[in-house]
Amino acid sequence: MTDTYDLIIIGTGPAGMTAGIYAARSKLKTLVIGGVLGGTANSISYLENWPGFRGKGVDLMKRFYEQLNLYDIEVVLGEVQNVEKKGKGFSVKTLDKEFESKAVILATGIKRENLKIPGEEKFVGKGISYCATCDGFFYKDRGVAFVAREDCNPEEILALAKITRKVYVITTGKRMKCENEIKKFPEKGKIEIIPNSVVEEILGKEKVEGIKVKTGKGTKELIVDGIFVGMGSLAFTKFAKSLKLKLDKENNIIVDEQMKSSVPGVFAAGDVTNSKVRQVLTASSQGAVAAKSVNDWLKE
Repeated sequence: MTDTYDLIIIGTGPAGMTAGIYAARSKLKTLVIGGVLGGTANSISYLENWPGFRGKGVDLMKRFYEQLNLYDIEVVLGEVQNVEKKGKGFSVKTLDKEFESKAVILATGIKRENLKIPGEEKFVGKGISYCATCDGFFYKDRGVAFVAREDCNPEEILALAKITRKVYVITTGKRMKCENEIKKFPEKGKIEIIPNSVVEEILGKEKVEGIKVKTGKGTKELIVDGIFVGMGSLAFTKFAKSLKLKLDKENNIIVDEQMKSSVPGVFAAGDVTNSKVRQVLTASSQGAVAAKSVNDWLKE
């Protein structure tokens, strides 16, 4: 027999767990399914922009989960294989089970592109970051590298240039598409663009101490304390096609202020949406709004 719920939340990051707390407080029969508790928030080396908390992202996510467990709510750790419309509700399938619900919140987050070089995982939180606006502050007056493709985000480079002593921008392309914008920065003298280059090796024992870069002119070592990976990210919209959801040009789920998607009964929250701000705080806020909207929608 298939288990049936008022709401199934897919994702166990800040948005998903917050949505679960709010749904439980609204007395909705709720199931939360996710692969990793905390999601990409676990990789934040030090969080300073969550009011009342300073510390590792993984430690904050543990607190989220502890609070979620205070309520009568079911949490299943596993990968969702498919989500589709079924009758008046929805079918959610994992590898070994099928669940049904009246509404769904997609809080599946994003999949970040990494450097794909040995030692990268070892240095996450010890010099490697995937968010310049989140972690740039910790490298004040120090040298850092920003690794990106031709399609760069000038705002991230500017954020680093304002804080750090030196920013090496390493790109595989012949030139950065945002290079003209970079030249307009007051801090442009602190930025050095190294084109046609790839990072071959991360140097250091306990933390990042430098990188080895292969350029068109040979290989050289750069002394840096931090590496910011700006290779881009994709919203994890695996289920968009089966649900026939509308996406924006960057493959994010389009939602309104109530976190409603283009399909009635399907809501989304966090980094998977077309939100312009991607922070733990905003993801959590969207999770709360989505759960409140589901509760209101079920009463209609």
